Amino acid sequence: MFRSVESFLRPQTVAIVGASETGGAGWPKGIYENFAHEGFPARVYLVNPRRAELWGQKVYPDFASLPEKIDLAIVIIPAEAIVDVLAEAAEAGLANALIFASRFGEGGDDVGAARADALRDICDRTGLRISGPNCMGAISLPERLLFYPTPRVRGLPVGEVGVVFQSGGTFQFWLEQGAARGLGYSYAVSSGNELDLDMADYINFLVDDDHTQVIACMAEGVRRADALMAAAERAFDAGKPVLMLKVGRTAGGQAAAQSHTGALATDDHIFTAMCRKYGIVLVDTLDELIEATLAFSAGRLPAGNRVALVGYSGGAKGLFIDIAEQTGIDMPDFTPATQARLAEMIDSGVSPSNPLDTGAGLARKFDAFAEACKVVAADENIDMISVQGQLPLVEGGAGDPMYFRDIRDSTDKPVVAHNRMSQNINDAGRAFQTAAGIPFLQRLPEVGRTLVALGDYAERRRRGIPTFPEVPAVPADQSVEETLASYGINGPASGFAATAALAGAAAAKTGFPVALKIVSPQAVHKTEVGGVALDITSEDAAVAAAQEMEARLRAADPDAEIDGFMVQQMVDGLEVIAGVRDDPQFGPVLALGFGGVLVEAIGDVSFRLLPVTAADVADMLGDLRAKALLGSFRGAPARDVDALAHCAVALSNAYLDLRGEVSDIEINPLMVGAVGEGVCAVDIRAIRRERDD
Repeated sequence: MFRSVESFLRPQTVAIVGASETGGAGWPKGIYENFAHEGFPARVYLVNPRRAELWGQKVYPDFASLPEKIDLAIVIIPAEAIVDVLAEAAEAGLANALIFASRFGEGGDDVGAARADALRDICDRTGLRISGPNCMGAISLPERLLFYPTPRVRGLPVGEVGVVFQSGGTFQFWLEQGAARGLGYSYAVSSGNELDLDMADYINFLVDDDHTQVIACMAEGVRRADALMAAAERAFDAGKPVLMLKVGRTAGGQAAAQSHTGALATDDHIFTAMCRKYGIVLVDTLDELIEATLAFSAGRLPAGNRVALVGYSGGAKGLFIDIAEQTGIDMPDFTPATQARLAEMIDSGVSPSNPLDTGAGLARKFDAFAEACKVVAADENIDMISVQGQLPLVEGGAGDPMYFRDIRDSTDKPVVAHNRMSQNINDAGRAFQTAAGIPFLQRLPEVGRTLVALGDYAERRRRGIPTFPEVPAVPADQSVEETLASYGINGPASGFAATAALAGAAAAKTGFPVALKIVSPQAVHKTEVGGVALDITSEDAAVAAAQEMEARLRAADPDAEIDGFMVQQMVDGLEVIAGVRDDPQFGPVLALGFGGVLVEAIGDVSFRLLPVTAADVADMLGDLRAKALLGSFRGAPARDVDALAHCAVALSNAYLDLRGEVSDIEINPLMVGAVGEGVCAVDIRAIRRERDD
């Protein structure tokens, strides 16, 4: 599943193909000078058929003339020449190629696509591995190898963060900004179009790398979903957090008009569900990726998601309260004992509440402020703490960093410092941060989201990645409804009438009041064709309703096939939708949200990859904007959330049973009764898989 990048990122021999003073916008010279700057940590050869000597070194005309096999060819020649050169190089034993050039199919042109196919063929035939095309190179800091065309990466510090960016232009800028904030790097790759090697391969390498503890990624697309999930699972098992900024998350999803579940399941919904399952931490901005990487690099995870904020600014306290409400941060009250101790330490008249404003009196009394922070950190209601702190621009400009280190050392909980706004950071600030031993995060919104991310990741680690239970095989003659019933998912009392004339008798046998629904391949969404009638209380009304439905459907489609009419006893409750379907990239997914006829208009639905646990379902319900409806709301009783969770888990497990025959199962509405009343699957609809035979 994974292609090795070992000899790409740790080569012993390197060839610069297209070596010249000015070719490739000067990039060959820039890369050569980067090697020279680091003392040539690999054996470097120059290849150019039009030169004999360059930079005091012999230049070889082709790969066949080189004195040894090459681990990595850095290819800086026009796109139209690359296929022929790499075909010859692969035959000569080349292991890896790094291609900077573009126009290999990314623009949708036929010429570029043909070039890409030719390179893939070379890879398949020879085992050559390709990084790129259309990328900006890579760096291997433990080996002091800088496969990058400018000197700007020379000063990057060695550290524990591995980086994989599909974006080339953003790659080096983010590395610089992260380094300015105190990040250090192990390996960093601009993966480009990922014609061969892709993000999953690089993540897999970083999981096994002893230098790397945190993996930061920027993704524009997913080449191999199964490999990415496998790499993410390996990172999760190794305890190496994967942080990811996904570009294009607002793009439209797959066309799946046959079901509400499919119509609502956009690419972003499914990608987010995948990340939640495998513990990938999603961020929204490049700035947030830096903040989160700093926080996760500190190496501490919280025991829960309860946050405390300590500062000496009433305005910052008010801002963070707003942020906490917007982002769902749990900020509980301190224990009475903590409040009593704080009241003796902070300014008089200031409330010892969370978030804590100690008052301006402690703003420059660093020792007293640190003691108050220690009291908060020791509170049993708190799992992680952020303390106000600004990095100095000159040495000695922010007090003694040991006060922050003392706060950290007083607890095993995550401790970060926060600044209300972004600030410039220089050598003095970075030295202060290193001495303090905690990350200094910038801007309160990023602080809030980063703390939520720490809590969510820690919770996923406690739960682990869910796996499917063993399930029995479905009998060949068993219907979807019967299978779901065997898992405890039941519908209301019901009957069936083969014709409109028989609808009255079927309704009477079921028991009034009833709902009547037409059964037809041309009535997938029954309400849209007038195929549902509710609260029918007599046989005559049932017959009349069935006849009207049939007439409406025939008027819209004279060739419509009408199999009959379903009669169901009316059920009261809150309307919910629960659906499962196969995503073409990431596999089976569960949708759960508020249902009925307005499900697509409201779009209040949450998604998770299967299988799910009761805890996952609780999270899904917590995602819903209108989750208050599940409690006692406007006189309505609280709903049977436990029964709803049991039903969702059962649907997840049942789908494994049915997946071979059914692509999509949707229950809409799933009626949720009051506490203790359970749930009822009023309308179950399954879409059979199409068979080639």
